[in-house]
Amino acid sequence: MVETKFEKIEVDIPRDIIFVLRRYHRPDELKGKLKLALAILLFQEKVISQGKAAELAELSRVKFIEVLKEHSIPVYEYNEEDYQRDQQAIARYRELVGK
Repeated sequence: MVETKFEKIEVDIPRDIIFVLRRYHRPDELKGKLKLALAILLFQEKVISQGKAAELAELSRVKFIEVLKEHSIPVYEYNEEDYQRDQQAIARYRELVGK
């Protein structure tokens, strides 16, 4: 398994927001929530893959998919092009089996 290397970045957050966040979360929980939020955002914006997002959030891929579902975020995008490709594949299959 390949070891992931990390790099720290700093983000300035207003004190009043930090105060509110600390009332509801321990520092380690807050760090996890922020990483998860960033992972979800980057995945939604198609900046990183689902696997990389799970890695960023420090979750298994299965758990990351569960989190996406809990937040009603599509796990994958199924568009018109995908639909048309599936319809063509179904038609070819039916021709092969004689239906």
